[in-house]
Amino acid sequence: MSEKVIEINTGSGRAVFLTELMEGKLNAVIIESQDKVSVMISSDLGYLIFHNPEHYGVKYYAPRAVMRGPERKLIVSDQFDKFVLNEPMDIMVDGGKNRDVKIILRFD
Repeated sequence: MSEKVIEINTGSGRAVFLTELMEGKLNAVIIESQDKVSVMISSDLGYLIFHNPEHYGVKYYAPRAVMRGPERKLIVSDQFDKFVLNEPMDIMVDGGKNRDVKIILRFD
């Protein structure tokens, strides 16, 4: 298991960070912020990986890709799997001015 630690300051209220090439299965996102912030992580290819509009404190998230299963009467067998990445990621943090946010990305 490997991890990438990213420290971001919102500056004037919004910070955008582009990671280097990330390879592997995204197992967890850990976010630490003493102030309420909005965090969005998307692939450089354009698809959404994670979004939390009101994050506060230290929290562990396990983002998963969802594959819709076939509908059979009242049961839908959706499948949840880790994101398999082979591209850079865009991280956008919105919040108050000069807020520090620490993001840890863990990969299998």
